[in-house]
Amino acid sequence: MANKQMSRGVIFWKRMIAAVLAIIILSLAVVSAVLATRLRDERAARAEAQGELDRRDAAEAERLAQEEAERIRNAIPPEKAKPADERSAPEIIEENNVVAHALGAVDGIAGLNCLEGFRESYAAGTRVFEADLRTTIDGHVVLRHDWLSEIQEGIEITSIPTLEEFLSKPIMDKYTPLSFRDLLRLMEQYPDICVITDTKFTEAESVTLQFRAMLDDAHALGLSYLFDRIVVQIYSPEHFTVVDGVHHFPHYIYTLYQDYFGRDEDSFRNKCIFCQEHGIMGLTLNEELWDADYAPISNWRKILVFVHTVDDADQARRLLRNGVHAVYSDTLHQGGLDE
Repeated sequence: MANKQMSRGVIFWKRMIAAVLAIIILSLAVVSAVLATRLRDERAARAEAQGELDRRDAAEAERLAQEEAERIRNAIPPEKAKPADERSAPEIIEENNVVAHALGAVDGIAGLNCLEGFRESYAAGTRVFEADLRTTIDGHVVLRHDWLSEIQEGIEITSIPTLEEFLSKPIMDKYTPLSFRDLLRLMEQYPDICVITDTKFTEAESVTLQFRAMLDDAHALGLSYLFDRIVVQIYSPEHFTVVDGVHHFPHYIYTLYQDYFGRDEDSFRNKCIFCQEHGIMGLTLNEELWDADYAPISNWRKILVFVHTVDDADQARRLLRNGVHAVYSDTLHQGGLDE
């Protein structure tokens, strides 16, 4: 009996020990699973945090790269030096009596301000060019007389283009449009030419924006020295004040097609006096307004006279004999008026 009771006791305790061990093992398994889950969650959290840091670092690196690229794009290059033997606009104009109106006609078509017109006029011997300038919707200056004429597809007064759009639309489907930067590059390529501007605008705000854009283009190319071969056309004393306030350009011409001119000697004399007092090299007027009796006045004041727009060679010769220094023309070329 005692042995049986002892045996039962041993079995009981063995079972108790086994149960306790099972509980311990199960507890350890649960703890291990919990710890493993926590470790996995912590690793996932660390990985997510590291991923977020990596994404932020990548975004920051991209931002810095874009800023650097923008800085490089907008960096103003060093100004190029003016060649020692390059002449100024007055020196070139002194030797020439024809100004190619709107860069000159091409294939008999006038007023296009296109690359082909420039090349045709230059090949014919012309060295003084007038360029019409307008401003695109995004604030860049381009060569165009106005937005009314439908010479470029999709471009008109109700649809003023961006610079990119303007340059992408051939004039009359075949001729090359030019920006002011393109004109500066041409002037660098052809150091024996000078350009007279016709910027159209007279309102102070528009004038300021336009001429600042022109200055920005010159600085962006490092070609500011080319303004010594550019003659800025002004339209009134007030217009001169605004332009000269933006930047003092070395050479000006006062054109009378927007300003009142009394068509008498006193009125002409007053215009010449204004030019003389403000360092303006010349006056431009319509050929119908010129009178040979004005010549002594302009000669005494040392003011050059230009008339526009003359395409008849005989009429041009008469004007040049009667005191006019040069004529603007679509089709006449330098040397073509020699008698």
